[in-house]
Amino acid sequence: MTKRLLGDVGADEQPFEETTPAKRLTVTWSARTAGFVKLALFVAPLMILAVAAWKYRWMSDDAFINLRVVKQLVGGHGPVFNPGERVEASTSPLWTYLLAAADLVTPLRLEWIAVILGIGLTLAGVAMAMAGSAVLCRGEVLAPVGAIVLVVLAPMWKFASGGLETGLSFAWLGASLWILASWSRRHDPIAPWGAVVLGLGPLIRPDLALFSVGFVGLVVVSEWSGGWRTIMRALLYAAALPVAYQVFRMGYYASLAPNPAIAKEAARSYWSPGWTYLRKTVMPYGLWLPLGILGAAAYVPLVVQLRRDIRRRALATVLVFGVGGLIHALYIVRVGGDFMNARLLMPSLFAVVAPVAVVPVRKQFLGALLVVPWAVLALVALRSVDDQPRAFDKSTTNAVTLAQFGWGPNGRYRAQFARPGVYFTGNLLPARAKAGEPSLVVAGYGIGEVGYAFRDAYVLDLLGLADPFTAHLQLKHRGIVAHEKPLPAPWIVARLTASEPALQASDFPPQGFALAIDEPGGVPFADRVASARSALDCGTLRDFFAEYRSPLTVGRFLGNLGASFSNWNFRIPPEPRTAHERLCRR
Repeated sequence: MTKRLLGDVGADEQPFEETTPAKRLTVTWSARTAGFVKLALFVAPLMILAVAAWKYRWMSDDAFINLRVVKQLVGGHGPVFNPGERVEASTSPLWTYLLAAADLVTPLRLEWIAVILGIGLTLAGVAMAMAGSAVLCRGEVLAPVGAIVLVVLAPMWKFASGGLETGLSFAWLGASLWILASWSRRHDPIAPWGAVVLGLGPLIRPDLALFSVGFVGLVVVSEWSGGWRTIMRALLYAAALPVAYQVFRMGYYASLAPNPAIAKEAARSYWSPGWTYLRKTVMPYGLWLPLGILGAAAYVPLVVQLRRDIRRRALATVLVFGVGGLIHALYIVRVGGDFMNARLLMPSLFAVVAPVAVVPVRKQFLGALLVVPWAVLALVALRSVDDQPRAFDKSTTNAVTLAQFGWGPNGRYRAQFARPGVYFTGNLLPARAKAGEPSLVVAGYGIGEVGYAFRDAYVLDLLGLADPFTAHLQLKHRGIVAHEKPLPAPWIVARLTASEPALQASDFPPQGFALAIDEPGGVPFADRVASARSALDCGTLRDFFAEYRSPLTVGRFLGNLGASFSNWNFRIPPEPRTAHERLCRR
């Protein structure tokens, strides 16, 4: 008793003052404050991204191509662009089927579904990246330094929507990090559903297969000691959906890759514009600065910590994301980038930043906080003129629905197609449609909006994203990526119009794509049209058209499996006379 009064307490005893209500209230308040700080640090980047992405909401013309495919699918015509033509006009089958499912179960317009779903998936991707990073680095208080780098960038805001699959790419990368980080804490084999998710990359975009190979390869190497059954099970679950869809693609479309990949010659190198694409992504935002800070003050101490703790799976996860992001960026540079600034490099950046989306507030990581001043500057001032949410005509911002783009009942663009007939970029041609074509036939270079506005029309994509014939034109000259194979006018006449009345070259004014084709001098336009009509009747092109136009029978499906391999390298000379000579005299 004397000892207690004098304050001389034992090591296993607590002084009376620490159990008073006031002391307990202080401890509780401190715990609540700490919890609030942790929650605020997690939520703040998501709030910034949500507000900015909504401010930048928009729909791209290419996205309307996806929406037309979705409506054809929901309408019972299959995953096609034009009914009766089996062409894979969308690069992302998973995004297409996700939109189709959402369209069936929600009352919203499909345009808004695409925008809202894209933003939601982007937010989910960043949230899962932070959650996965938290599992990797461990810490009582975590600073979202990597997440901040992502959410202050205008390209992230822009491509969170846009109607394309970029948001789905972010969600998949974030989910993959969380899956691998959670798996790294255990010695058990990866769960079947986890392996399935890791293998989804090529179904989101073909280039994301690079990440899937790295993720699944990491699992296989880490679980090698578990025996061949464990390895084969992981490979089976990871590859089941991509392999099944690839077989479907080959038999249904007679192609090894989505049609846009062939139109863009994605297997060929085009380094010069690729480096320009990288520079235009990095330099306006000074991205080299935050990436350098994260590399030195977040990656290095994290790797050191994981090696010290002998967390081999976690260390491998960090490296496969960082290295995978760099390899993916190099591939995008190699193929020439894209005509949409920064879009294809954003998954690369996301993957590099994701493992350090959050870092513990400890001495070793304090240098990473130097990204905050840059982030504030980027948030309020750094913008590229190429990263604005503009419509196809470059004049309308935040346009989402067809009516907002001018395709409503009284819209300025819809009025251009008021009469039935054959149109070239909005101009009614003095010609009759070829037998078997619908009353409205449109040939255009930007076919997303018009294609979605007139879903019963036959729409010919003159750049080949939605037309296998144009996609398989021989590339004569390099130019703007995805705009290098304009279909020459004689082919347009031969494919869409009857022989009478005859059209003239003057009916097809130049559209700025002449760089990519060789126009022969001194050859009458009518002769070139005649050569085109004759070439279309040759056996080679008849067989080619039959592969994606004839009814899909079991025999046709099996035949297309083999044809898909030869079609990969099949190219059609863009000049009709040359095409006739090469394809009709075999």
